[in-house]
Amino acid sequence: MNGAPKRVVIVGGGLAGMAAGVALERTGAVVTILEARRSAGGRAGSYQHPLTGEVLDNCQHVLLGCCTNLIDFFRRIGASDLIRWSDKVWFVDAQAQRHVLRAMDYLPAPLHLALSAAGFAALDISQRLALARAMRAMLRLGRKGYNRLGNVSFGTWLAHQHQPASLIDQFYDLVLVSALNERAARVSAKYAIQVFYDGMLANRRAFMMGVPNVSLERLYAKLPCRDLRLETRVAEVRFAGNRALGVTLADGQSLDADYVILATNHHAALRLIPDELVAGDGRFAKLGRLESVPILGAHLWFDRPVLHLPQVALMSGPLQWLFAKDAAGTAVHGVISTARDWTGETREKTIEQFLEQIRQVLPAARLAVCLRHCIVMEKRATFSPLPGVDECRPQQGPPPGGIQGLILAGDYTQTGWPATMEGAVRSGYLAAEAVTWRRFLVDDLPVEWPAKVLSWF
Repeated sequence: MNGAPKRVVIVGGGLAGMAAGVALERTGAVVTILEARRSAGGRAGSYQHPLTGEVLDNCQHVLLGCCTNLIDFFRRIGASDLIRWSDKVWFVDAQAQRHVLRAMDYLPAPLHLALSAAGFAALDISQRLALARAMRAMLRLGRKGYNRLGNVSFGTWLAHQHQPASLIDQFYDLVLVSALNERAARVSAKYAIQVFYDGMLANRRAFMMGVPNVSLERLYAKLPCRDLRLETRVAEVRFAGNRALGVTLADGQSLDADYVILATNHHAALRLIPDELVAGDGRFAKLGRLESVPILGAHLWFDRPVLHLPQVALMSGPLQWLFAKDAAGTAVHGVISTARDWTGETREKTIEQFLEQIRQVLPAARLAVCLRHCIVMEKRATFSPLPGVDECRPQQGPPPGGIQGLILAGDYTQTGWPATMEGAVRSGYLAAEAVTWRRFLVDDLPVEWPAKVLSWF
């Protein structure tokens, strides 16, 4: 269909659903977004603490300068000025020593990080030399090269590059667990190298780290969608033969649509479609092979300032990142990605270990008292980007013989990116493209000339 559809119903008000809605409304489509929670954002959203009434983020989310579509989405919803950007990332080791990687924006990539990486004292000289060799190999691959490594594990690729186990533990795991929610040895080399190539090596703007300076709920407050319905549950998608006709809400109300976009996770999407229709649509054939990985977020409030930087990456666990949630540094949010080992732990033991770590790596916290705490476990935070995972990820639009009028959106769909906020927005834009046949995706940052030249050697 070349013209704008009469009506589009989007099930799910997370990033994928919001991105699809914002894109479609600009074409003149009549869009309704249905979100079961009390606020938009989905996994990248906020919730109200049941005891205190405070609005807390499910987990801290960050973006990089290479997240071109996410940046575009924030621009479209008027939230660009709510992102705090930094050209440096602070690391703290087990001895409470600080180290920094800083981009020099007056130098093109990858020279912008070269001096800082050469002096990165968290790694010894032999580790830094090994890292430089691996980065040169990644430059040689380029985007075409790493995209051919979807069925190869990054662990295998690192072994071929003679990368020491200590470097994998102290650097590669630290970066990839945060970016991909999985260990370096397990992930697809395609997505692991994409993190380093697109995030560090190709363009100087890519390394910039952005953190929202408001709650995620407030970040979406100006969403330019006329019909966003919160606390609205969908009971089923209605079909006539092999075509989606609309949805039925939990209260019995029916909404007709020319297109239904399922912007939920794939587990919820499957519950809304009859088994016989699922069986006849190839998009759903391999979804069961996607492995879900949890992320843990810990909110902690202290009686005094403990964190004097906006955020730090911790080089020894269990917490991998700490973020200051107030100007004084008394409210702190900690994150554990790949949190499989923490799903069965008691809250008391969990908090005890977190406080022990924080007091070890932050001298200002050693005499501080933790006044209260809150733990959030997102059990199905992302899918694991294992080798071969792209074979399981569906396209947004229906294949020949598939369910007509039913579009999928979500970071699990084919986006060219792993399960990130950028991947979710890309899926929403691609879903809008499947409806309108117009292009919404924003191009990647261009590869700067030194990166191109170095790829020849």
